[in-house]
Amino acid sequence: MVFFRKPLTPLMLVCAWMMHSPTSSWADETGGAFLLQWDNDKVVDTDRHYTNGMRIAYSADHPQGQWKTTGDALAGLAWFYDQSALRTGWTLGQDTYTPEDVDTYTPDPLDRPYAGWSYAGFSLQNEKQDVQDTMELNIGVIGPASHAGHVQNAFHRLINVPVSHGWRSQIHNEIGLLGTRTRKLRSTVLPVFGQSGLETDVIGHGTIQAGNVRTGAALGATVRLGGNLKDDFGPAYGTFALPQKRPDELSYSFFVGAEARAVAWDVFLDGNTFKDSPDVKKNPYVLEGRLGFAVHSPLPDNGWVKGIRTSINMVHRTREFTTQSKADHYGSLQVTLNY
Repeated sequence: MVFFRKPLTPLMLVCAWMMHSPTSSWADETGGAFLLQWDNDKVVDTDRHYTNGMRIAYSADHPQGQWKTTGDALAGLAWFYDQSALRTGWTLGQDTYTPEDVDTYTPDPLDRPYAGWSYAGFSLQNEKQDVQDTMELNIGVIGPASHAGHVQNAFHRLINVPVSHGWRSQIHNEIGLLGTRTRKLRSTVLPVFGQSGLETDVIGHGTIQAGNVRTGAALGATVRLGGNLKDDFGPAYGTFALPQKRPDELSYSFFVGAEARAVAWDVFLDGNTFKDSPDVKKNPYVLEGRLGFAVHSPLPDNGWVKGIRTSINMVHRTREFTTQSKADHYGSLQVTLNY
């Protein structure tokens, strides 16, 4: 099956710009990381609402050439308080949304509309002691041009699962723009049970999003129990994880956390920005909880991969629109390869 029959011109131009630099290449970087992320609700045996998310991200620990020039310029405009440890990178991703009943060809107008978003982005991240500052700018396509429906149904056929029949009624094509800024504050790491090697900490975070994709703000906190916690800033909320730096030692943690979110605009619920489309009445306040485990191990220096991090999250999200019958659950797997 061919997924892309027409060129996604804005998205492809951004991808080409990010992946080509005339003054540097990945080989010039002194260190970096790749992230592979997959969110899916099949692990809790559902197939509804935010049903699938795929994301690839790259971050350079010490960017050179065009990466550094672009990152420094954006960091200055965004008031990053310290650029001494600035990391820059890019992101490619796709999110898929469906109603609860995917068997009917005419979706229920009171249920979440079909929608997809395929995007590319540029990211900035800075860490100094116990503060992490992250910004991501995304541009992409919403609607049939995202090909989310083609990807979902092709995967369903591959695993012999019934396809979703209502994609002809999805929200319309629209260019999607989104800026996300998150700041994390990590508490002092405290020992637990004397000389056991276990530690605990608390990470508070705040997020602001603006754009025709989403506009809103969130506050949350995560409690962790594990070892060598100082080399990690815990899980990401929403769908915007970035690669973590290589740790000095084996780092692991069990974590539980929550986020309170105020939503002013969500194109996947409110419908298209400038034209009529399927929509539902959103709840302006949403809670998200996460429970999971992460382990990050450095590897010997004689190989290309210098470290590997695996994080498994189970996510609970309260009802996002007024006619939603129940809360949502999904699983998130994130794998980072440090080089």
